[in-house]
Amino acid sequence: MKFKVPKLSIFIKLILTVFVFGLLLNMIVIFVFRLSTDDKPRRYLRDFMRRMEQSIITDIGIPPDTVKAKQICEDLDIEMRFESHDGAWSSNESMPALRDILMPPENREEFLRKESFIVRYKDKRYSIFKFPGGVFIIEPFNPDMFKPERAILLMILFISILIILLSLFLRRLFKPLKDLSLAVEQIGDGNYNVKVPVNRKDELGELAESINEMSGKISSSIKSKEQLLIDVSHELRSPLTRIKLGLEVGSPKEKIEEDVIEMERMVTGLLESYRNESAFTNLKLGKVNIAELLEDTINEYDLIERLKLNKPHDEIYVNADFEKLQIVFRNLIDNALKYSSETVQIEVKEQLGDVWIIFKDKGAGISEEDLKYIFEPFYRADPSRSRKTGGFGLGLSICKKIMDAHNGEIIINSKINEGTEVILKLRTET
Repeated sequence: MKFKVPKLSIFIKLILTVFVFGLLLNMIVIFVFRLSTDDKPRRYLRDFMRRMEQSIITDIGIPPDTVKAKQICEDLDIEMRFESHDGAWSSNESMPALRDILMPPENREEFLRKESFIVRYKDKRYSIFKFPGGVFIIEPFNPDMFKPERAILLMILFISILIILLSLFLRRLFKPLKDLSLAVEQIGDGNYNVKVPVNRKDELGELAESINEMSGKISSSIKSKEQLLIDVSHELRSPLTRIKLGLEVGSPKEKIEEDVIEMERMVTGLLESYRNESAFTNLKLGKVNIAELLEDTINEYDLIERLKLNKPHDEIYVNADFEKLQIVFRNLIDNALKYSSETVQIEVKEQLGDVWIIFKDKGAGISEEDLKYIFEPFYRADPSRSRKTGGFGLGLSICKKIMDAHNGEIIINSKINEGTEVILKLRTET
């Protein structure tokens, strides 16, 4: 079984892009700050400071020489406090007392177990040294290991790389817009054979498919109209030639009048079929008995023996325009009789709340390629336009417009040399 790739909306792609961009930006900020902060030198400095603190205590003595201790604190930008049974000395009044530092249970426990240790108190670090003569509390200096210049340079570098990657991704994401714009421009210039590459499963891919389909339909419609012009010119030339020849040789008036009537019928039929679309879509709705309407339509034909109607015993009603629906029936019956020499089967039945009207013949059939364009105005499955079949390729287009106006459906199934089946679906009147 072929795996179908799910469609990912371009809106979802943009949301994911913004999310990933924001995530990467946050990761870059965190990474830069960590990279700009030297943790390893900080650890080395901490060990050095511990040794230096011990040397300072040895130098100032126990109890300390306060003058010497004061000078060292100023020179090294540190604070110190000494407490003993005889009293206390502090280099700065803001230095906390030992009893305050030991208020947290974990600090008190450290004090009882160790001779020297580091504690945290009110978001600051303090080194504690216990001696028989007293306790030293030292607040070491805290050098700033963060390098703002490095952080700024790294931020600029990484964010620039991220923006470049984002721009490349967005350029790739919206690349089809350039192809779509070029295709629309070419269509505007009259090139209807343009094909937009369809390699996406999002809205832009759907738009590319729609533009390709639109250009194909426009091209087909123009070709059909050109063919119509050629065919009508050919059809008009024949009776005109006969009239001209008849006037030269003195043909009977009735013969010339017959050719004039044929030309008039041809022109009138074409103009009436191609007049304002509203003529087929403005409906006068009413309650219509489908089987009765079909019977009345069939009785209009001289070849009534070739039309076989199968209808249900119960009457089926729809809310429809009587005259417009009859136009659809006439067009389908005309086509079936033109392209088939056998009996045409017409069936009416109810199916899941809808009424189905089925026209089935065993005629020449329509190719699969022609079925794609069968409802296009002026499109004819057979390129030849003989006097036997006539028509201008507007019948099925009109049927489609009328069925759409009724919120109904027309389906055509056909195979070459096997025949054609046309199914009309309408909602039943409740």
